[in-house]
Amino acid sequence: MEIRQLRYFVAIVDSGSLSRAAALVHIVQPALSQQMTQLEEELGTQLLQRSVKGVTPTDAGQALYRHAQQILKLAGDTKNVVKASDAGLSGRVRLGLPSSIAMVLVGPLIAALEERHPQIVLEVYESPSTFLAAHLINERVELSVLVDDVALPGIEAVPLVDEPLYFVQPRRKPLVRAGRSIDLPMVASVPLMLTTQVTTLRDLVDRAFAEAGVAPQIKAEASSIHTVLAMVAQGGAGTVIPHSALAWHAAAQLLRQTPIEPQIVRRATLAHSRLNRLQPAAACVHALIVSVVRELVRSRRWDGARLVAGN
Repeated sequence: MEIRQLRYFVAIVDSGSLSRAAALVHIVQPALSQQMTQLEEELGTQLLQRSVKGVTPTDAGQALYRHAQQILKLAGDTKNVVKASDAGLSGRVRLGLPSSIAMVLVGPLIAALEERHPQIVLEVYESPSTFLAAHLINERVELSVLVDDVALPGIEAVPLVDEPLYFVQPRRKPLVRAGRSIDLPMVASVPLMLTTQVTTLRDLVDRAFAEAGVAPQIKAEASSIHTVLAMVAQGGAGTVIPHSALAWHAAAQLLRQTPIEPQIVRRATLAHSRLNRLQPAAACVHALIVSVVRELVRSRRWDGARLVAGN
């Protein structure tokens, strides 16, 4: 029996579906089914009931589920143990971030850590939000900022900010004459370069166009928001992004952003796995992220973002 098999099993029970669990832990469904078959053979009993409505645990499966959660928490504690030193908390904390939010958050966060907890080393992993929840479950990161991924199985999430999207176009050769705001039919009238469909940002943008009853003119796509902005700055296309993506970007001075009305809003949450208790250093970074985000919004350095009630 392997730790990963227990992690896969817990993900299946939490999601109630082999396909959803496979997507969550980032393995193909046939491989996940094979792992569960091997686990059942090793334990000598059926653990899961499969039906057209989904997957549910048997009585034996329920017992394993409870025990597996304890094992995974212990494994997480063992792997992520943080030693205290005379200078205070120390250790490495792995943080997953979407590229857009990384641009506005990483600098102030590292500065705050250096001032308050210089013995903590932050490892930042940038990835599309679609993959960040899986990184938490697979223990590639301890913390992650997720976008519009709410109520995911096995994930504990705290809302941070609501962030509106903007239409961005070249400053010198604008594609459309925009006033104080712009509507989606006008945005759809110009060529656009958007992030690829694997991103939650693209999903949000596509749904907004569909609800507005207009079809965008997609000129090109890129998985990296850095590439999108660089290409838009060269002229010939616009894009739809949050303001955070422009923070400290080399092309920011070459671009003009205009609020979209009615607003398209995405929510950013700070998340960690329920299976692994946060160690002191990670818990410290968690609290510091909330504090830094609050200060960025209140000082208007995170333009347009609004703190979620209770933050």
